[in-house]
Amino acid sequence: MKKLVSKKDIVNNDKLKKLFERYKDIRIVYLFGSFAHGMEGILSDIDLAVLFDESVDHKKRFQLQLELIGKLVDILEVEKIDLTIINEATLTLKYEIIKANTPVFVRDLEDKIDFEHYILSRYLDRRYYEKRASKEFLERIAKTEI
Repeated sequence: MKKLVSKKDIVNNDKLKKLFERYKDIRIVYLFGSFAHGMEGILSDIDLAVLFDESVDHKKRFQLQLELIGKLVDILEVEKIDLTIINEATLTLKYEIIKANTPVFVRDLEDKIDFEHYILSRYLDRRYYEKRASKEFLERIAKTEI
């Protein structure tokens, strides 16, 4: 197995693009984590995230995830691959995935823009209320004698 893979090897990989193109239910695939940020090390795994069409149910997504991991291992010649299903990820993880801004495959650019806008606006809305609630909580604690 090949051990050294770079961000460029992943993002510019025609075999990966062809693989994802064959799966009509795949809308977008992102690279995220240490490889996306150029911070990979010898022990790093490759973090990929796939967004499936909304019509694909949980069971089918899981089957596709297992199938894709096997094919990704063969194409990239590495064993440490983590394939996240974006459809099932938390809002915070979805934000981290799009924040890395490293798409590997995009079926429809307009769809990608809409998806990222939706996640970004939901995340920023939630973050505002979480910060406000945290501030109020800390102010209440500060007023309480310990």
